[in-house]
Amino acid sequence: MLETRPRPLRTAASWVGLITALVAGLVGSGLLTSGQGDAVSGVATAVLALLGAFGVALVGERKVTPTFDPRDDAGRPLVPLDTD
Repeated sequence: MLETRPRPLRTAASWVGLITALVAGLVGSGLLTSGQGDAVSGVATAVLALLGAFGVALVGERKVTPTFDPRDDAGRPLVPLDTD
């Protein structure tokens, strides 16, 4: 079964893993010092974590109904049913 829903945390984690592996390869080959590699990995991890958090907020916000001024997909106000 193919899932097409967004998975921002999985995407961010994949990018962190890819960048970490790439930096480790560059450090291992001598193109970067270990200090430079740590700096690049730290910045990349922070940026991707921030983007992942915003991705969760954006995706989640579209999936919930606010309790203040709730509206349907067409923008019409939701009103409670009269149960009397």
